Amino acid sequence: MTWPKLCWILGGALALAALGVGSGLWVQSRQAAQARPPAPYRTYTATGQVVNLKALGNEGCMVQVRLHQWVSLSDGFTLAEMPQRGQLYTLGATPEQCLTLEVALASSGEREDPESPRHIYYQAGQGPGGEWRMLGSPSAPRGCGGL
Repeated sequence: MTWPKLCWILGGALALAALGVGSGLWVQSRQAAQARPPAPYRTYTATGQVVNLKALGNEGCMVQVRLHQWVSLSDGFTLAEMPQRGQLYTLGATPEQCLTLEVALASSGEREDPESPRHIYYQAGQGPGGEWRMLGSPSAPRGCGGL
């Protein structure tokens, strides 16, 4: 086999390998984009009382929060839709957020006493289907006084 033929064969093989790797990366990035939840169309940040926490195994948990006070709102809320004090929200949360929530509740000393109100500072986002999801990591509120 001559040197030019060998170069053509090796070059062709490298080009095919690059195409295979490139298409594999494209498929992986497409799958990752599909696995990501859709961006919320409106969000709010608030303090609230955790009323219920239901584990959902590997899918995370559902957190029921009684809103105490919202701190910020995104665009997209009508006056009638603005979060109200005392309103209950059910939020979906990832396993990592559920763990962070449990740590925040335990660090505030509220976990040991089931009768004690369990307050958090959190951000929630509403998806296109109307479901609310916890965004970021919840934390124990600071300087809330008599919450």
